[in-house]
Amino acid sequence: MSEAAAAGVGEQVQNLLLDEVTGERVSKTELKKRQKQRDREEKKQEKAAAAPPKPAQQKKVSAEEEESHLTPNVYLSPSPSFHNVYCTRRLG
Repeated sequence: MSEAAAAGVGEQVQNLLLDEVTGERVSKTELKKRQKQRDREEKKQEKAAAAPPKPAQQKKVSAEEEESHLTPNVYLSPSPSFHNVYCTRRLG
């Protein structure tokens, strides 16, 4: 029986293929999976390299910080839209 077991192990070793990247011996299906995964990763990297760089996100300022920079004159000055409405109603 030991000869039969040894022959079975020998057949399994012969069926394994060498993964050149990692140097491991793996089954044919596992080797195909790894190669597909590597191809996908390469395509992603090429696509990312070819894509224009993303603009840096601007830091969002809270409403309190915006209001702290305002002067009291800003609250009292009429806005252009308000001024336009006022002029058209007064004349018309």
